[in-house]
Amino acid sequence: MALVATAALLPAAASKKTFTVGDDSGWDIGVDYEAWKSGKKFKVGDTLVFRPNNAGQDVVSVDEQSFHDCVSPDNAQVLSSGNPVAVVLGKSGHFFFICDAEGECESGMKLAINVR
Repeated sequence: MALVATAALLPAAASKKTFTVGDDSGWDIGVDYEAWKSGKKFKVGDTLVFRPNNAGQDVVSVDEQSFHDCVSPDNAQVLSSGNPVAVVLGKSGHFFFICDAEGECESGMKLAINVR
């Protein structure tokens, strides 16, 4: 009976995925993050791994307006300042990430996802 219960838990645990943002290109300018996220389904419990390619590249969690404006408000959560960081998607909703280094968000270094 215990074996059946354990087997029933495996699919849920195995369904969590880890996504490296930008794949081999990492978190950098020149990566098409719209194309990268295309076809991916982000779920609660999945993990995003951001791997900045330069020490000056950060990962900032912002609201939708700040994402579109490429600005980092004073109260924005800086998730990383040049170091790799894993972000567990702990709830459903829309999430927005930008690089706050000068000109990089405007050059496309930003990611918006929907977590279900």
